[in-house]
Amino acid sequence: MEKELWYRLRNSILITLSVYCGFEWVVFHIISQAYQFSVLFYFVFVTIQILFHIGIYIFLSISKNFFYLVDTKETLNKVNLANKITLLRISMLPSLVFLIIAIKQYPVGSVLLSAIGLTFITDLIDGRISRSFHQVTFIGKVLDSVSDYSLLLVIGIAYFIYELIPLWLFTAILVRLLFQAFGMLVLLIKHKSVEPKPTIVGKITVASIMIIFALEPLKLVFAQNVKATLGIIELLVCIIVYLSLLDKAWYFYKQGILKRAQ
Repeated sequence: MEKELWYRLRNSILITLSVYCGFEWVVFHIISQAYQFSVLFYFVFVTIQILFHIGIYIFLSISKNFFYLVDTKETLNKVNLANKITLLRISMLPSLVFLIIAIKQYPVGSVLLSAIGLTFITDLIDGRISRSFHQVTFIGKVLDSVSDYSLLLVIGIAYFIYELIPLWLFTAILVRLLFQAFGMLVLLIKHKSVEPKPTIVGKITVASIMIIFALEPLKLVFAQNVKATLGIIELLVCIIVYLSLLDKAWYFYKQGILKRAQ
């Protein structure tokens, strides 16, 4: 990438991440005042939030050559709208984690539901925007995969710790996510390149997990009234997750064959 293009792209990345980090800090500050979070809890969040966004910047800097349009191979000099929406989803991870931690001690259930709902909405619209405005980028594909699986992993672990999801469902989701990560790593090591291409089954799996994750906090509000219904949905999601393992195994097998043929 030329120095001038990288300079513009770097500024765009810094501005985007700074705005997200600052805005989320302000929102968390307001919430902490409203629900009287402890000073230690508040400052731990601020520290993690800053370090997390520095980490995102480092990752994007390393991946600067991925900022190009898939169709035309045109190099970007700024973060486009679709990628900004995807980055927002990634940027919100610390806020989600701390809200999940806080829910045991503070009545922030409605805030948590709103935050989770917002992250899932961004997942629905970033892909449509990129396709509608011809903004599909390679970095966008990478970020979308990273954001989806990071979000599901973080929320899944937190939900399991706080007993919002059963062990068997958590195990299914964890196995699926680790299998995805391991498969991508093997392709990257063996063939020095990997391109995330979601399958229809994969999309259905991610969507089903997101739906059950959005519904699980209802247990904190309605307790026994929704337990049976959510149990049925959990079972269906678990079946979908295990079926997706077969789909993903076939995908990695085909990718390996294609890479060897090139």
